[in-house]
Amino acid sequence: MIKIDLGKARYAQILISKKAIEQDVFNTPIRYVGGVDVAFKSGYSIGTAVVLDYDNLKVLEKKFFITKVLVPYIPTYLAFREIKAMIGAVKKLDIKPDIILVDAHGKCHPRRAGEATHLGVVLDIPTIGVAKSYLTGKEREDGYIVDNNEVLGYRLKPKIYISIGHRVSLETAIRIVEKVTIYSVPEPTRQAHIYANQIKKNLSKYITKGESDLSSYI
Repeated sequence: MIKIDLGKARYAQILISKKAIEQDVFNTPIRYVGGVDVAFKSGYSIGTAVVLDYDNLKVLEKKFFITKVLVPYIPTYLAFREIKAMIGAVKKLDIKPDIILVDAHGKCHPRRAGEATHLGVVLDIPTIGVAKSYLTGKEREDGYIVDNNEVLGYRLKPKIYISIGHRVSLETAIRIVEKVTIYSVPEPTRQAHIYANQIKKNLSKYITKGESDLSSYI
């Protein structure tokens, strides 16, 4: 494991938050919506990216990326542990999503730079954070999550906490997430999670030849 300098990591998150665009800057009409998730097993992280048709939510493409876990779990610094797997999976997609939903927070983060923001700014792609649990701020009666009068996100359902990632406004993010949610969580991240678990279950077949051969599978 690599011991990260939390001071530098915090500073990096602040810089990323300042680069996040909180307005709608993406292709319209939306044709493809993506979902990203990360799973862990045996010292490896498995990043998955799926692409769905925005109108009918049919899965059109799935990709995964396996890499060694080098950074320990540190609350509010998860991007430094998971971002490599996310980026690897997204870059492998042949169909480029107009919007990507990330199974993580975006602006709804102590330094306004959760994984959805981190991924969006690094790749300069439109992203929305859709986490399953609360992280920071206070929830108002109308569902909006605020901190010192700054709106950070919105709780759509008990397991859907929406926040801006990059190049998408919060109101648009809420509308998009509402449209793509069939069950208790949005369909793009649900499908990414299912796919991540499938790869996780069969991980041994991808790593049996040793770490040096992983590139042939990822």
